Amino acid sequence: MIETNSQFDEKVPALRFARVFASTNYPIVSAFEFDFLREEKIIRERWDASTIYLIVQRPLTYFDNVVIDDSHIQFEIADADKPPLPCRINLVANEICQIDETVNIEIGFHSDKPNREQPLRNVGAFKLYRKNGDFILWWSPQKLLYEMLVKNLEVEIAEGSDPLTFLDFKVHYIGKNFSQKVWNRLTGHSKMQRILTREREIGRAPETRAPFEISLITLQMTGLDDMPMIGGGADHPMAGPDPIVFSLDVENDSCDRFMATPHVQLGDEALTREIEALLIHSFKPTYNDILFDNYPNIVGGMRSKGYSWTQLVLERMPAFLYTDHFSMVPTISEETKHAEGRTSA
Repeated sequence: MIETNSQFDEKVPALRFARVFASTNYPIVSAFEFDFLREEKIIRERWDASTIYLIVQRPLTYFDNVVIDDSHIQFEIADADKPPLPCRINLVANEICQIDETVNIEIGFHSDKPNREQPLRNVGAFKLYRKNGDFILWWSPQKLLYEMLVKNLEVEIAEGSDPLTFLDFKVHYIGKNFSQKVWNRLTGHSKMQRILTREREIGRAPETRAPFEISLITLQMTGLDDMPMIGGGADHPMAGPDPIVFSLDVENDSCDRFMATPHVQLGDEALTREIEALLIHSFKPTYNDILFDNYPNIVGGMRSKGYSWTQLVLERMPAFLYTDHFSMVPTISEETKHAEGRTSA
């Protein structure tokens, strides 16, 4: 007769969780700006890594009362609805040019009949060039705010002023892209065209039009923390609702392999599907037909890979995002900052 030793039949429960990091990889741009920027190879390369995009809207921001002298660009960021944000930039201090170096500044106006005498009004963008014609950089108000908050561009602002005042966006649509690059996918995109057609201007800025207000935010998956836990069953405090419990054999190396081998790698489509569904389920944007009411039970998401829940960490998102159903506060620094609450997945 063969006897069995109970230790060889011993099982141990285990759970797996994930923390996904996502970040903007380019400043917020309007639909009008996107139409031009998608022709620039260097900018398309920045967008290539994005797998999630948000189509959003806020009142048009513009530069007003612009005065340019030998060492500074002085202006206000305005939207005709809120008190303007007085700003001043020292190009030398920001290492954009050298002392006594000539920089040519091209001014782009929203108005068809711009004024050409300082202070300049209703300015849409600056383009800076070296004396030999080499392009240096461009700033719209949104791009300048992004670089100030995210990339530490030195901008003098009036005491007590808050740049985030001009960074509140209503979310109209959230989408994903895999094989098709975001700049290509949004060219002729049916939802983008529908939004541009149906949404009216919401601001009172002079010369405002929907393509100036409706804007694009792109997100890139930048990191993944795989968090396995051995010994945690369905009743564990971290398990969350409807957990996925693994049963591992004690007598072999299954526990070691479970701890050492993530079920998902950065770049896996499951990450993008999960975060897209999480954001849509939370915001419920008007132009998304599928709202993932059964989230986190979605096709191809992180639960299909064995993760009981997934947490989203948004970084470099200098915008207050909202719909009638949900809002998300800005996350500016590189430090770990969480989207509101832990979300099951």
